Amino acid sequence: MALSDKELSAADLRATQRNWVQYSKQHSKNLPPGSITDFEWKDYCPKAFRLIQELDNIDNDDYMMSVCSDETIRKASSTLRPGNLFLLSNDSRFAIKTLRKSQLKVLIEMLPIYYNHLRKFRNTVLNKLYGLHVVKPVGGVKVYFVVVANIFKSDLLMHRCFDLKGSLQGRKVKKMRVREKTLHKESDLDFLFYLEPLVRHRLLAQIKHDCAFLEAVGIMNYSLLLGFHIKESPQGSVDSRCSCNDMRISNDMLHQSDLSSQRSSISSNRDSIDSRNCTTELTFRDHWLQNNSCTSKFGEEMSARGVRISWNGTGSVSTRQISRRRECHDVLLYFGIVDFFQDYGVIKRIEHAYKSLQFDPKMIAAVNPKVYSSRFQAFISDIFKADDSLH
Repeated sequence: MALSDKELSAADLRATQRNWVQYSKQHSKNLPPGSITDFEWKDYCPKAFRLIQELDNIDNDDYMMSVCSDETIRKASSTLRPGNLFLLSNDSRFAIKTLRKSQLKVLIEMLPIYYNHLRKFRNTVLNKLYGLHVVKPVGGVKVYFVVVANIFKSDLLMHRCFDLKGSLQGRKVKKMRVREKTLHKESDLDFLFYLEPLVRHRLLAQIKHDCAFLEAVGIMNYSLLLGFHIKESPQGSVDSRCSCNDMRISNDMLHQSDLSSQRSSISSNRDSIDSRNCTTELTFRDHWLQNNSCTSKFGEEMSARGVRISWNGTGSVSTRQISRRRECHDVLLYFGIVDFFQDYGVIKRIEHAYKSLQFDPKMIAAVNPKVYSSRFQAFISDIFKADDSLH
């Protein structure tokens, strides 16, 4: 029987593996000032995470080489606010997020059910968790962190990135930055994404399964991390309000590219569209069939049609209107459900009671897992629309 087919036992969830890492004197001389030379590294549930790594054909030795670097250890151990640091591995394959000890316990408790969920639903939208560790430099404090798949791993520029919970209350301020990317929130969402109807149906069905898992293990406060790359203005339109002559690529989004090859590609696409007067040999449906085969995974370079919307700052996404600019784009989507480490414990219950006195209880972030799941799914359904022109 293959290793990935083995079940996890209670002993596997209690298992840890400790290593003392000490750089040689010769290697230490080559490190920059202030670098960590001695630290304790501890793996939680090593067998469980190796099984998960095997599902995605990740070699554990390569994983450790990518994650266990001096730069990663130095940055992770320097944080003063647990659960608030986000790093990328040296090769950008993995993302590293620090955790509070309470979140670590939640993750370990749900790990066997999470592992079985991954085996059953190979196209899950849940972010893949590849390792759970703690590092303690000599003379320093313990730092817990989880290693996950980097959803935005791509050579393409992400023109816009969002962190979406489906809640509007308290989601307008303090945009986050991750590796030079600004993560916008719900109030900044100015696009809807039109998918081939069958693909949309399957995507929403999978998200329903994923949310059912999170609800069953008592998790809330998770997000959809969403980024998109604009390829070019599409040929054809979602409806009559988005005509071919009105399609344009926004300069304020495209000028962000810092790679000359991307500038050249975008300029070439724009010139090509102008010269052909929005006519082409390949239709948008043809591009869809080329880029979204049955072997593609949800959230990994998915083709869609992005349509800009306008919004007055109130109401739900469904009340937002197609922008008068009638701006449409062929886009590639990258997304996944992230940060599913928060249970609905005493602190969140108190937060819910307090904020319910000030705001609409249905719109605050701190709600029970069942309400959170339903609201999250409704929000996702609103931003991913069926493109009926792709039947």
